[in-house]
Amino acid sequence: MNYKIGLASVAIACAAVTADASSYPTFTIDTSASSISVSQGSGCTFFSCASLTGSFGTGATNFAWTPTSPTDSIDVANFFDWKVSGSGFETYTVDVTLAFSSPDASSTTGSGGGYYATLFGVVSKGSLIWDDVPSLTFAQGSTLDIEFDDIKFAAGLGNRISSGASFAGNTVIAPVPLPASVPLLGAGLLGLWAVGRRKKAAVAA
Repeated sequence: MNYKIGLASVAIACAAVTADASSYPTFTIDTSASSISVSQGSGCTFFSCASLTGSFGTGATNFAWTPTSPTDSIDVANFFDWKVSGSGFETYTVDVTLAFSSPDASSTTGSGGGYYATLFGVVSKGSLIWDDVPSLTFAQGSTLDIEFDDIKFAAGLGNRISSGASFAGNTVIAPVPLPASVPLLGAGLLGLWAVGRRKKAAVAA
């Protein structure tokens, strides 16, 4: 048996297993721990009594993303659902806290604001402009950049609209521990190689 060839094969196999035993982290949003807070500019007055509410859409509630490269990105539609009701004109500010459950528990808060006008929820118009959302760095080492899509819509029928978000990862590959049998196999074959070396030396002598 050629022990050098055998050892080289083991080294290549172990290296391949090591390369495969890693993966990019999965980013998962926990909407039950996240929140959307809307503050009206003046509230209900004699001339205007309109309100805006926001909720997480299916894009947020189903968000579990695993990048395929260190700088991968994704655009998510229907991340927020917005609804205006009542009648009148109003300004507002909104704060959104996104809580992640993986790769580890962490959260960030983005803020924005704008205006809306509606006539009994039949004809509506308005805007929502976001400030920059602070990047999120996880204990695992990855950083996630988040952007919420602005809304600018002209007057039209209806009182509901959805908006999206985008995510860009500066991700770190998370190593997965190798099975205990792999290093044991390598150590055993290394021992066989050493024995073979000694036998060859004894024969030569």
